[in-house]
Amino acid sequence: MRLAQGMAAGLGGVLLAGGAWALGEEVGEGVGAPVIARGAPVSQQGVNAEAGHRVVLFHFVHIDGACRATAAAIRVTTPPAHGAFAIEAGEERPWSDGRPLFDPADPRAHCGDRLVPTRDGVYTSAPGFTGHDTLTVEFTEAGQTFADTIDISVW
Repeated sequence: MRLAQGMAAGLGGVLLAGGAWALGEEVGEGVGAPVIARGAPVSQQGVNAEAGHRVVLFHFVHIDGACRATAAAIRVTTPPAHGAFAIEAGEERPWSDGRPLFDPADPRAHCGDRLVPTRDGVYTSAPGFTGHDTLTVEFTEAGQTFADTIDISVW
């Protein structure tokens, strides 16, 4: 995944860690869709998907200091050419790579011990398609906007 360079510089950066997996499948211990949030540090990862299977691309954590959902907008600025993308409501613990998503000084840091609301990005390739697909998603929360271009290899 390619992130806008400005996001890494602190304009509301995003954390992308881990891999994506087909819903209902267990890929391996500790492997899951990336958990992302406004203001978190940046890491990058590509996505592999099995043809015709739904794949969770990300879990977007959008919470305040009371661990409640905040207003957030997600829109696709460049749709995938060979599949469909949807946003679904979810819940995840705000952790990534075995550690809390938010630094201790962040008012949301104490939310790491519970499930919090997420907006989950889900991709499904067109039937029979194999190859490369790309989409760009724009996130807006608390007056900050960042974008992510997600590259998907469908096999």
